Amino acid sequence: MNADNGTIPVLSGPTTTVNADNPWPGLVTYSEAEQRYFQGRNEETDELFRMVMRARLTVLFGLSGLGKSSLLQAGLFPILRQETILPVYIRFDFLAPEPNLINQVRAALAHQAASAGIETPASLPEETLWEYFHRRGHEFWNARNRPVMPLLVFDQFEEVFTLGRLDPARSASTEEFIQQLADLSEGRPPTSLKAVLDDQPDEAKAFTFAQHNYKILLSLREDFLPELETLRLRMPSLALNRFRLRRMTGEAALPVLNQASHLIDADVAEEVVRFVAADPGRLPLADLEIEPALLSVVCRELNDKRQAKGLARITADLLEGNRDRVLTEFYERSVSDLSQDVRQFIEDHLLTRSGFRDSIAEDNAINEPGVTRQVIDQLVERRLIRREARGGIQRLELIHDRLCGVVRASRNARSQIEAVERARQALLEAQDVEKRRRYERDLQRTKAALVVFGVFLLITVAALVWAVRQRAIAEGAMQKASAALTAEQEAKKEAEGQRQRAEEATKMIKQGLVIRQTALSGHDQDLRQLLSSLDRTTSIRFQASEQYLGYENENGQKIYRFGLFPEPTTLPTGQEAVAFITYLADHTTFQNTLMIAGPGRNFRVSYTGWGCLTRIIALVEYQDPSKTPTVAEFNMCKTLGW
Repeated sequence: MNADNGTIPVLSGPTTTVNADNPWPGLVTYSEAEQRYFQGRNEETDELFRMVMRARLTVLFGLSGLGKSSLLQAGLFPILRQETILPVYIRFDFLAPEPNLINQVRAALAHQAASAGIETPASLPEETLWEYFHRRGHEFWNARNRPVMPLLVFDQFEEVFTLGRLDPARSASTEEFIQQLADLSEGRPPTSLKAVLDDQPDEAKAFTFAQHNYKILLSLREDFLPELETLRLRMPSLALNRFRLRRMTGEAALPVLNQASHLIDADVAEEVVRFVAADPGRLPLADLEIEPALLSVVCRELNDKRQAKGLARITADLLEGNRDRVLTEFYERSVSDLSQDVRQFIEDHLLTRSGFRDSIAEDNAINEPGVTRQVIDQLVERRLIRREARGGIQRLELIHDRLCGVVRASRNARSQIEAVERARQALLEAQDVEKRRRYERDLQRTKAALVVFGVFLLITVAALVWAVRQRAIAEGAMQKASAALTAEQEAKKEAEGQRQRAEEATKMIKQGLVIRQTALSGHDQDLRQLLSSLDRTTSIRFQASEQYLGYENENGQKIYRFGLFPEPTTLPTGQEAVAFITYLADHTTFQNTLMIAGPGRNFRVSYTGWGCLTRIIALVEYQDPSKTPTVAEFNMCKTLGW
């Protein structure tokens, strides 16, 4: 269908990342133009479409890596256009200290409507979003003079709670937007307009109060549902029309591979699905759970291997390694041939301090050490980062939230390795100073002995006794010089020992990194296997706290802020002191939560939710990085007396 028979045309998007020979985008989101390659989500697409059509506000949520953005752009948007609904994709830019989010909504609507050939009403500078959409005569028309309804799609909405609240100025701008969003979603006139209408009732004729010619969709990560719940008092409709995107089943995942039957045989395709699902024992495909982002990465990596080896088809022999390490290996391979400065730029500038995805203007990025436009082009080509124009500025960010855990773990490991290296260098420098001091003392003594020997030798050859004595002094000095050489050899031996200890420390740090990455992947069996190799911590005792926040979720469950922390008196000191504690939690609301705290926070973490956790795993890492991490497990509910 096309614009001639009423369908809204597809917006021109970025260059496609997939084709018949490369049908899997890795971590790149499927675009609307790539609809034919977006497979395995037909049921979810149809259900989401029905929910959007039946209500004004829809909430789409799911864990990171399940393909929410792809479902919207390659699944939902093409169907909406056939129903003369204009999807307006909005991803906020929080670069400015006080970003004007309302203007960003207006700009996105105007730009995307114009690209689709939709006639839009003019916007007054100071009017609210409610006034714009409810002003009498404000209608949207396509090229065939048919009415069109805009759908405002706010993707990555969780950034409102992270980047939108980095400081008081951004929080104020975000609060203004949320208030207007609440008025729009509830269909109620803003308080400012009500005051005007009370004084000038005739102004009410300029608006339509019963018609709501728009729809709204919020898409966010599941772990930010508690933050979304805080808006319920102002936006009650948030609880009425929600769609939870779940992992794919093995059966649904097969079409993702079988669409490329010219590249992979059906039996190999099934083996890939089982590999990604970490199938423990040939379970029915319908019982397997697949994370789409990981499936796409594995398929892309296998296809890249096929092309590199010059093979016509993907074979089972190309499957190797552990699927939990695919993302880590993908990241490491993407930066392995680049300078350490580039890795540091990615880990320090494309993540917030708390580990969420952040962005940076490209013009600012090329001023960072080791970063050039050529390097940026390489990272984009390798599908590690992406460019995105926001507000007329090219910005850079990680290609997917699913990489945040990998990059954050790498940053933590790098920080610990750098700390070990600084300590090693300080020790070597101290040893060098002491070695030079000993050498200089022995050299001065040797010079003095030789001077005395020469003086007595010139005075008289006959003074043989004195000469013999001076010779003995010289020999003693030579012995001391030899001792200095031995000391230097000992110093080298000690330096080698330090190097070996640094390697042992690096090994321990990487072990913690693998455990945290496996926890983030959500595969409990692999996590238990890794943790079983560690000693159990019995001396450190853990406690929990609770604080009722004064509201309930849509199921009537009370929302609390929970805290987890060790008893200070049970923490070891001195050489055994603790450096970090990572809390691994599993809850129906927060799947595989990973929370890290150090001594600056007294090793305390907190989360918001409606239930306590019966199983908390505490991974304890020590200030002596060569010391093997230990693990403790405790029942938070029992500690709280629930």
